[in-house]
Amino acid sequence: MAQSKSTPPASVPRRELAQILMDLREATGLTLKEVAGQVGVDHGHLSRVHRAQRGISEELLNKLLDLPYARVVTAEQRARAFELLREDSTEEDPYKRHSGLLTPTQYGGYLQFERGASSLSAYELALLPGLLQTEEYASAVIEEMRPDLGRRGVSTLVEIRMQRQERLMGAGKEFRVVIDEAALRRPVVTAEPMRRQLHRLVEAAEHPFVSVRFLPMTTGCHAGLYGSFMIMDFPSTPSVVWVEGLAESTYFAKEDHVERYVTAFDNLWQRAAPLAADHDLVEKVIKELPT
Repeated sequence: MAQSKSTPPASVPRRELAQILMDLREATGLTLKEVAGQVGVDHGHLSRVHRAQRGISEELLNKLLDLPYARVVTAEQRARAFELLREDSTEEDPYKRHSGLLTPTQYGGYLQFERGASSLSAYELALLPGLLQTEEYASAVIEEMRPDLGRRGVSTLVEIRMQRQERLMGAGKEFRVVIDEAALRRPVVTAEPMRRQLHRLVEAAEHPFVSVRFLPMTTGCHAGLYGSFMIMDFPSTPSVVWVEGLAESTYFAKEDHVERYVTAFDNLWQRAAPLAADHDLVEKVIKELPT
């Protein structure tokens, strides 16, 4: 499943429902065109449903489960399909009132994915990860990278970032991150706030579900030099990769694209040093900050 960068991400329940319908169709050996003909819908319409780009009515779902899939669908799959349909139609977006801030970079789509993910794996080339930033550091980053925002907009995005951190720490999701040494040394804020940020990194790494590793500058050339990225895994649907851009962000869901990022992350993870073993580097950077 490949998505263009201009396509808003589907909700997690919709993606799982689309996966169920696609798996069932493939189990029957029917083509998408044959299924569309049997249930009386346009081929393009059904194709968008299978790609999670379009919602589905209860009536159409009944037809899909009753006609072409009758031979293979189980009672559990049927029940789960209708449960997902209800979740997709009733899912509340806690950040809907901030859509004006989130829509330009599709950040709202990222937040949907992050909420539904079971685990997260990130590589950070230039900045410390948003999920481990202090308010001071986050504010400085957002202010510089979103010059279109006023003070109120920056404050709102900082608040959202802090809420995401609370959710991560409280939900028991595994979060692995590889941070390039360049990000560790970049003086985003002045000395004292930077010192607090680095101490925050050490504290976060002590959380049972958070693992932090640093990639030393001596590593040389590697795939991570293409830029930062986030891999998000889900309980019942394929993983996706999110990449942020200056004007617009994008995500990849096509299997071979995701696999490239997974391979790159695994390689970076193996070459990086765990924070526990590399604590001297953090302490060294802290000591080098001006007093």
